[in-house]
Amino acid sequence: MKTPAADTDWLPEIINPEGRFPCMIVCDHASSRVPGAYDNLGLDPADLEKHVGVDIGIADVVRELARLLDAPAVLSPTSRLLVDCNRWIEDSRCFLTESDGIVIPGNQDLSAADREERLEAYFWPYHGEVHRVLAGLVERAGRPLFLSLHSCTRQLGDGPFRDMDGGTIWHENRVFSDALIAQLSKEAGLVIGDNAPYSGIGGTFSIDYHTWGSGLPACGLEIVNDLLLTQQGRWLWAERLARAVKTIVQQSMTPAELPAHESVSL
Repeated sequence: MKTPAADTDWLPEIINPEGRFPCMIVCDHASSRVPGAYDNLGLDPADLEKHVGVDIGIADVVRELARLLDAPAVLSPTSRLLVDCNRWIEDSRCFLTESDGIVIPGNQDLSAADREERLEAYFWPYHGEVHRVLAGLVERAGRPLFLSLHSCTRQLGDGPFRDMDGGTIWHENRVFSDALIAQLSKEAGLVIGDNAPYSGIGGTFSIDYHTWGSGLPACGLEIVNDLLLTQQGRWLWAERLARAVKTIVQQSMTPAELPAHESVSL
């Protein structure tokens, strides 16, 4: 059994924890890093920089968006291949043994103790910080938006070519998703999918775990990663999202438009 890293290098990254703008931003797959004790999971370091190991470019989008909005954000500090912070812990995809044709040696034949070690060291601390920061924002802002940002590859294996620019992810309520699609679609030429290329219905963790039953407007957004390969592209998407989210808030996407809840419980 490996010993989990205990130093602050492996704590979640928190931006603007006291941010005033009513939108909580989370980034489950922000990093390609793996603690040294895990020996890169037996992978070539270059593989960890591919889409299987990290959502390429999205961390910079999150950081810039949080700055532009003065919104709080929490980013995971480790590669999704160490433990996937956007999967239910019973889901086999929480500890992938293979991804898009790449075998993950360090994830083969993990014991229950090995899995629990990673969950306790990296998964639950990340979600604990999301919960803490979100609870503070709820106190300040009432019912903030909850936005989970990701990037995806243009084509996964032999699967269909993704000719969209991005797509939303939602489950309990589609109101925020619909508003985000409407705003982003106003950008010249942008094609934004609805629960595509990945569906939030039964397939993701963070949105449901942190917002289900609370009445908070919540959705995710996947941006195709070839649009985020340059700093200019990442800033462009942060600016687009800032405009979109500001407009959604200004147009009063209030809880009145959502199923009735007497209070937010986190």
